[in-house]
Amino acid sequence: MEQCKNCEASLEGPYCSQCGQKALTERITLKYILRSIVETLTNVEAGFWYTMRALLTRPGIVAREYLEGKRRLYYHPIRYLFILVTIATVITLATGVYDLQQSEILQLQNDAIGLEPNEKAVANQQKVQEEVKKYLNLVSLLTLPFFSLVGFWLFRKRAYNYAEHLVIVSFWSAELAAIGLPVQLLFLFFPGAIMYALPLTMLISSGYYGWGYRQLFQIGYGQAFFKGGLVNVLGFILMFITIMILTALSVMIFVAIFK
Repeated sequence: MEQCKNCEASLEGPYCSQCGQKALTERITLKYILRSIVETLTNVEAGFWYTMRALLTRPGIVAREYLEGKRRLYYHPIRYLFILVTIATVITLATGVYDLQQSEILQLQNDAIGLEPNEKAVANQQKVQEEVKKYLNLVSLLTLPFFSLVGFWLFRKRAYNYAEHLVIVSFWSAELAAIGLPVQLLFLFFPGAIMYALPLTMLISSGYYGWGYRQLFQIGYGQAFFKGGLVNVLGFILMFITIMILTALSVMIFVAIFK
């Protein structure tokens, strides 16, 4: 009896009953590689593209169906989030959108306090930017637990637990990364409007969350969009407070150890 080339189990059909590999394996050629690429883009990742299209108009329905067990149709939310955040981060850094935003933020800060930027301040700002760039995709993912916590608290009378809210926010944050990317790239052509990037991003995110909660919990538009805005605002506030506390504790521990 023929044996599986992968695990050497006996073969009784087109696939190995032990490891799942095909019984017949063909030699790798250029034709094989090209066909594999096409299959990867059109078949294996079909759930990815379906999920992206569905989340664009039905964020709440997608989240509810996934949580209710209808999961073969949709891409895994955490994997989906990592892929889209990574793509958005790479493009944002490669095109210079991030540097443009940070330069504008520094200028707005100086204008607000009436200071002219000096070489030392600019150099320090650039040093911070370079460090943040290294972990920009991780910084984007930091919002996940805080948005989920606020959403869980706002809808605590509903059936979903905190872990399920993590799934909801993963789906929606990933889709917002895809939606926000072309919006961010527009600022390359209209650099003077970069000061509106943050409020525009918050508006889009709050609106998307509101639409998602409207579909997910079948609540009124006013309540849904109000709570969608709260998740974004309170989520960011909670995240920054946590970061400040952890930073202060780290400094105190460092000083206590090396005093």
